[in-house]
Amino acid sequence: PRTGMSCRLTGLGAIALAAIYCLRRRLIERNARARAARAFAALGGGPARLSSWVDKRVEYATAEADPRRAFFDAHGFFVARSFCAASECQALIARMAGLVEQWDPEVDNAAVFRTDAKQEKAQGSSDYFLDSADRIHFFTEVGAAAADGVGLRPSYRSRKAEALNKVGHALHLRDAVFRGYSNSAKLRELVGALGWVSPVVPQSMYIFKQAGIGGEVTSHQDSTFLFTTPRQTCLGLWLALEDATLTNGCLWVRPGSHHEPVRRAFVRQPQPPAAGGAAGGAATAAMGFEQQPEAEPVAWEGALPRSAAPGGLLGGLLAAL
Repeated sequence: PRTGMSCRLTGLGAIALAAIYCLRRRLIERNARARAARAFAALGGGPARLSSWVDKRVEYATAEADPRRAFFDAHGFFVARSFCAASECQALIARMAGLVEQWDPEVDNAAVFRTDAKQEKAQGSSDYFLDSADRIHFFTEVGAAAADGVGLRPSYRSRKAEALNKVGHALHLRDAVFRGYSNSAKLRELVGALGWVSPVVPQSMYIFKQAGIGGEVTSHQDSTFLFTTPRQTCLGLWLALEDATLTNGCLWVRPGSHHEPVRRAFVRQPQPPAAGGAAGGAATAAMGFEQQPEAEPVAWEGALPRSAAPGGLLGGLLAAL
């Protein structure tokens, strides 16, 4: 049942199995609602009525709503503790280890992934990055790639997993294990409870958070990179496969920042015209940041850390993550 596979078991055994699984899910969901209600009160609650972030036309009474949704719409994030069992986390970790083992850095030449001031140049001009939308590509940490840009530095060739920043961005499409999690019933239930009606998964990634290497992940809005129209609908779901603490790379969020406009969008830039030719139209047009006219001069920082135990899931959107 956890994988959503069709089951033809018959008799009392199958009925008992299904009943136990459904009861377990209901207990987990009930506990999640109770924790959300307590957290909602701890952060000062909210107004008597709230509007759905994803669809401002939907308004509801806070007291009568699912506490998970009320907390999310009021603060811009929600933590679902024990969302996945330890066995589920270990299955995802093991599958990624297998993918990394199959990866040959000399052949599938990974790109360096950055979030600093050089991000626009690094990702915006990389076909390897742009082509990862429907593939599984490997991105190294700054300092792990070989000086000539081919393969890894000698110190990482025998431990290539430690050179990686992330793997993405189509794990949900190209790999059965990650597809099973991304399309699981419990994930659909949570996203639906938060207000999404017909959600789709445009992007997935596995983030490593290496010790001793890598740069800071700067404050940002996910909708900068997953910009939607006519309104913003990007929802990020971050699953902690290991303990995420203040000392090893947990997420930080700024409650209420989901009500601020998106500051900039990462969009395709038209190429300059070739000699005697017309502008644009090239398949490898560079990407670049485009400032949004309605953006307000609000500080990025001022955050709360969101630590999580293995299996804990954090959902957030426009908040600085």
